[in-house]
Amino acid sequence: MRVLVVDDERRARERLIRILRGMPGIDVAGEASNGVTALEAISKVGPDAVFLDVQMPGLTGFDVLSELPDRSRPFVVFVTAHDQYAFQAFDVAAVDYLVKPVTADRVALALQRVRDRDAQGRLTRLADHIERTRPVVRIVGKLGEQLQVIPIGAVEAFQAKGEEVFAVTGTGRFVVDRTMERLEGVLNRSQFIRVHRQAIVNLDKVTVVEPIIRGGATVQLRCGQTVGVSRRYLSSLRQTLGW
Repeated sequence: MRVLVVDDERRARERLIRILRGMPGIDVAGEASNGVTALEAISKVGPDAVFLDVQMPGLTGFDVLSELPDRSRPFVVFVTAHDQYAFQAFDVAAVDYLVKPVTADRVALALQRVRDRDAQGRLTRLADHIERTRPVVRIVGKLGEQLQVIPIGAVEAFQAKGEEVFAVTGTGRFVVDRTMERLEGVLNRSQFIRVHRQAIVNLDKVTVVEPIIRGGATVQLRCGQTVGVSRRYLSSLRQTLGW
């Protein structure tokens, strides 16, 4: 089994790697010290399992989980200190986790549970629970080969083009690994509103709304971009804006 170790604390990371290397059939394929490099390593290395620290600056372990698509998500074993929210989330989804400082016996048990046939199902339930109960405060966007953490308030719109979804900000357009339907389900609906099958806008970034004679409208964003509003979504926009 190829595993990746993610922890922002060097000593904790080295301890876990040392334990894993003593386990039969385990290949430590890489390590990462933060959430962004973890996502890059997961994409590059393609590990079977990831030992993922929950409390990290920037992207937390839960943020990393939310960024991993269901279709290609590796098994995840969370590692945490005494974080009550994390414990409650793990209990809801029946997901296994390690409490620092980790021990060899507990790591061995976690590896055994990773191989359980319902391990991915529990992980999916955890991801769903986290998205329902935690507000989205940041999202990861890709520009070329570079990943960037974007505060959700800096996103002016999400737009779909073909199979790709983009986060539009004042500094550019970034590819995000989310569908429009998934975004609509997790974003704060008092701030983000669907205006088209292919567009969600941040109401805080809308500067001009201009009706179109044949129906629908256009909205202009603070970054200067114009987004079309289809007739299907116009009434909800008008109601939200009190227009």
